[in-house]
Formats: sequence, structure tokens, C-alpha cells
Amino acid sequence: MPNKLYNAEPSQYVSQVPVESSVSADLAIIEFDEFGVFWLRDQLDAAVELVQRRNEDAERGVIVLIHIHGWNHNADPDRKKGDLQTFRSQLATLAKELEVEGAPAPDRIVGVFLGWRGLSMRPPIFKEASFWARKQVASRVASYNIREAYFRLTRAAKERLDSKVVISGHSMGGLIVARTLGPSLSTMLLSYGNEGIPALTDLVLLQNPALDALSSHQFIEQLKLSKARVELRSRDGTVEPAPGPIMVSITSEADWVTGVAYPFGQIIGSMGAATRKDHAEDEPSQWRLVTRAQGHLDHLVSHTARVEEGRVVIEAVPDAFNTTPFWVIRASRDISRSHGDIYNRYFIDLVQEVTQLNRVYDSSVQTWIRADGFDEGPGAPQPPGTKETP
Repeated sequence: MPNKLYNAEPSQYVSQVPVESSVSADLAIIEFDEFGVFWLRDQLDAAVELVQRRNEDAERGVIVLIHIHGWNHNADPDRKKGDLQTFRSQLATLAKELEVEGAPAPDRIVGVFLGWRGLSMRPPIFKEASFWARKQVASRVASYNIREAYFRLTRAAKERLDSKVVISGHSMGGLIVARTLGPSLSTMLLSYGNEGIPALTDLVLLQNPALDALSSHQFIEQLKLSKARVELRSRDGTVEPAPGPIMVSITSEADWVTGVAYPFGQIIGSMGAATRKDHAEDEPSQWRLVTRAQGHLDHLVSHTARVEEGRVVIEAVPDAFNTTPFWVIRASRDISRSHGDIYNRYFIDLVQEVTQLNRVYDSSVQTWIRADGFDEGPGAPQPPGTKETP
């Protein structure tokens, strides 16, 4: 498959989604090359301008949905079964679902599709064998330009207090999202977490992510040590603890790509790596953390999800190591039967269950995150300008 820009004209990378609803929906496309560099920076500028314009038009704010696809997909608008077409149809579906009289949901939706060369080979055998090469590309894409896109779009949306942002990534797109946003959230908590800060996004969703357990383990450890928690703050000043996560990873137990192919490639690629042996008895070895996808490592799983009497049930894992606002959910094969099976009824129901916990589509509340573990001690961070100069 060619390494090229697919949407070069403004009419291609910014368009309105036809909907039968009073809630409008728009689609913007931003594309990145093999090294995570913008193909056309005008795409980002146009997307940011679109979010700002819809913020001005809206009565109850905007929902900005940012999605990055995974392996074996790209931003080709002519692929009838590609993630781009699926994302477009999801925007139309959500617009109809939000049209409930008296509901506090925003009345504008802006979907931003982030495209990269996740599909490099078309013949089946070569396409399957491209997994490890595409994973290396995904790691490169998680860099400066995509970080800029996330922050400019989020900042544009949050110019209004009642606007919402949801960022999602599937497969290697989940890797890109986690590698881009995880360090940023970590830095903000270390800097200002004891004061409480408005969340970068209202929800980060990773769908069957091709993400290593080691980086997730480090992130979870830091969230635990900092006592990170999520709050919902209403316009009337009410503050309540959020029952749901700020970031959630959903991995199917039936996902052979992250369960079998991923560790196989990691083991081959990590041969000769000098991993440590001094782990605690109740923790996985560094080698296991390096070579396993996080959703398949019991130690990191915080919740399980299954179908019971036709509905999705989420349960916390008893005595779990991971008790943080970064939920790692292991889903049954009834919810997702394969790596790409994320658009069926039960998977969508699971995502809806998570979004409802923290009222993600409720424009009357803001999502905040704070780190109570930084309240005391010489290392407690202070906002700039609060320390007196001798």
C-alpha cells in the first residue's frame, strides 16, 4: 500500500456528517506519515478552527471525539470497510442518541480521525506478517506532531466549560494514544496534582490495545503512589468522587493478536535484553512485563466484563494490584471475539457503561483529576508563582 496523503483537499478533510437529528456532527481528518510527521499541517489547523466554530455555535457545548485507528487501516476514504467509514457512521449514530429532550448533553459533535499507515500490505499472508513492522511505525507516530494535535484540539474544545473530549485508539492506535497521553498526564499530576487540575480529556479509551505491560505497570504504580483520583465538579460548586476511570483499556480474552502474536514478536525482539531479576514475589518479572500485552497480564487487570442475561456486567477484581483511575478491563469473548471485533452490540454497550459512570456526555459537570499523595513533604509540587522570592 502506498505511503501517501489520502485527503489533500479541504472538502475531503473537513466535512459535515448527514444526520437526522438536531445535534449536528462534523468530521475532520488529520494524517501522519511513517515517522509521525504531519502530511499536511493545514488539516490540523482546519480541525482546530472547526472545533472553535462549533463551540461558538453550540448552546450546550461540543463533544470532540478523537480516534486513531490501528493495524491494517488507514485514512483512505474509498475503503468501504475501513475504520474511517465506521467512525463516520458512529458519529451519525451518536448524534441521534444524544437528541433527548431536556438532556444535558452537548448539541454539537466534532469527530477527528487521525490516520497513519497502519495498512502497508494487502495480500493476506503479507498483511498478517506486517504486524511487527507496523508496531515499530506506531511507536514512531507517538511523537511530537500527534501530541501537538491532541493538545491543540483539547484546548480548543475546553475553551467552553461545558464541552467534552473523548480520545480513543484501537490496536496499535491504542499504543499511540497511551504513549502520547500517559506521560503528559503523569507530568501534570507531578506538577500540579495536589491542587487538582481539569482533566486533559473526559475519557481515554483503548480498544484491544497493542500496548506493553511494562509501561502500563509504571503508569499504574505512579498513579497508586500519588493517590490519583477523579472528581466530577458541577457548575453549582458541588464536588463528588467519580465512580469511573479517566482512562480505560479493554482487551478481549479472545484477542489472539495481543494475546499470542504480540508476545511472540516481543520475545524475539527482546532476545539478549538485560532484564532485572529482583522483582517481588507477588509481582511479574521485568521480562514478563516487557514481553506481554498489558490486557493479558493478570497482575494489571482491575476489572472483568462479561455478558449476563443479555446485558454487560463490569466487576472489579478482588484484591487487585491496580486500584487506580486507569482501568484495565478483561472482556469475555462474548463481548469481543477477535482483535478487530469492537463494533458489535456488546462491545459498544461496554463502552457506554463506562462513559455513563462519569457522565462523560453530561455538559453540566467537569472532569478533574488530583493526586492527594503529593499534598505533603519537600517534594510537594506548587503552581508557578506561589513561592516567594527572597
